[in-house]
Amino acid sequence: MTQAHFVDDFEGWLKGAPEFEVHMLGQKGQTDSLTDYQCAGERQSTPYYFDQNGLDWSGSVMLFSNTQIDAYKAAHPGQNTRVYVVEDDDTACQIKTSSDAWKKALDAVDAANQARTAGKDTTSSTGQKLWKFAQAFQKLLSALGSLINTNDELVGDAVQDSVVGEYHPGFNWIIKGENNVTNGWVLLEMK
Repeated sequence: MTQAHFVDDFEGWLKGAPEFEVHMLGQKGQTDSLTDYQCAGERQSTPYYFDQNGLDWSGSVMLFSNTQIDAYKAAHPGQNTRVYVVEDDDTACQIKTSSDAWKKALDAVDAANQARTAGKDTTSSTGQKLWKFAQAFQKLLSALGSLINTNDELVGDAVQDSVVGEYHPGFNWIIKGENNVTNGWVLLEMK
């Protein structure tokens, strides 16, 4: 990811600056559930470190390495991953929310976008490596974090702009949240 813009900070005024995190979610074992494979955020080490404290960010952060992509594809043939953004309240790189909120958010985005809400690495006809939309199959997040701390804000699922039909100059994926509302946009690149 090299750029991100969010329409809100999703943070209560008592909590200070937002702590956005980007999670790579994929199939858990052979189930129909999702699990968190990698997180990029302010408490991660390089190359997964990224600290966005306002509505706009630019830089370069790895979300999933080529090695991780290859290992995921070998373990889960035909399955795709989701790029999901949360605003973390209390614990780094642990999604903490209710199962109902999670399912409601994913169901709305999947329904509005024909479940083309995941991504996969592809190669264009010119040989360029791209991260392109793919069919999402898993809808439940396994092992949600404890609800003792406050819930994280589910900013949304990244959906390729061509699927959504919404375009912002310099960006290629739209962050869709609850009720399929646009909560931001990001630039995802394969390097």
